[in-house]
Amino acid sequence: MAKVLFINPVVREEDVPRHIPYGIALLAAIAQRDGHLVQVYDANAWRQGWDVLEQVCDADDWDVVAIGGLTTTYRYIKKACRIIRAKLPKVRLVAGGGFFTSMPLEIMEWMPQIDVGVVGEAFVTFPEILRKVDAGDFDFSNTLGVAYRNAQGKGVLTGVRPNIPDIDVLPGRPGTCSPWTKSTSRTPPICSAKRPSLPSAAST
Repeated sequence: MAKVLFINPVVREEDVPRHIPYGIALLAAIAQRDGHLVQVYDANAWRQGWDVLEQVCDADDWDVVAIGGLTTTYRYIKKACRIIRAKLPKVRLVAGGGFFTSMPLEIMEWMPQIDVGVVGEAFVTFPEILRKVDAGDFDFSNTLGVAYRNAQGKGVLTGVRPNIPDIDVLPGRPGTCSPWTKSTSRTPPICSAKRPSLPSAAST
């Protein structure tokens, strides 16, 4: 199973954190349900420096790093992707959320570090990506609802992934992997300045 790091980016740098990233929490719960080893770094809640993100990247041998959010997270995600790729050159970097769905091919051009991005809902698409990563299959040309890179590194958009017809199939609770109780608490969600390394993903 894959070791997956979710990163919740800073939403509004000029404002305090106000919202729990429920979409990421659901995706983390789904990944955990499927047997993957999951950690979440809530950069929006903690508001620490880029050096902490580097420490998070170094904390385990991640197979997948997933990052995404609203369009207001664009600046943070752009720099975060550079750091992630520099620290983890072999990781599969997956993007998603409104910032990506609104202009997927442009984002693939502007952020060459991204391997594949989810367009629209990720509740079916992201687990499929993880299954392919587990199988060592990185050809996403037949995966609905993504933008991926072809052999020339150019972004390619696949067919539309239908929305799930019944949201009741989603986890009723985000799961034990959710590290936050209040997104405004400023409590380090998975690591602290005194203990910069994350616990092993196998411990979750």
